[in-house]
Amino acid sequence: MVSNKPYLVRGIFEWCIESNMTPYLTARILPGVRPPKSHVNEKEIILNISPEATTKLIIDNKYISFFARFNGINEEIYIPMSYVSGIYAHENGEGLFFEISQEKQDPDEKKSATKQINKRNKPSHLTLVK
Repeated sequence: MVSNKPYLVRGIFEWCIESNMTPYLTARILPGVRPPKSHVNEKEIILNISPEATTKLIIDNKYISFFARFNGINEEIYIPMSYVSGIYAHENGEGLFFEISQEKQDPDEKKSATKQINKRNKPSHLTLVK
């Protein structure tokens, strides 16, 4: 059976944007998550995922990824959907929160995460022309 979590996350995200509120995402930091290390607190991270704070935001059924600036450095963030613990409006705290099991990722999700990370770490096909 397909999880309803990604649909709920997208729904709260859209509700926040249409209501002129700031969507915040909370996620557990477990293997497969690529957060900015300087912003991790107690194995959890809270991120502003508004269009003003992110670029190339993707809320897929298996993961959430985007680029954001932290301390002036553009970083790529990757969070498997199973590690998302909540999404809410910063202004009033309304949203949804989920229980995160401490079990391993499902094999398909882990394979997808590894594939995404490997694809991004591949050397560029571009060459320097002088």
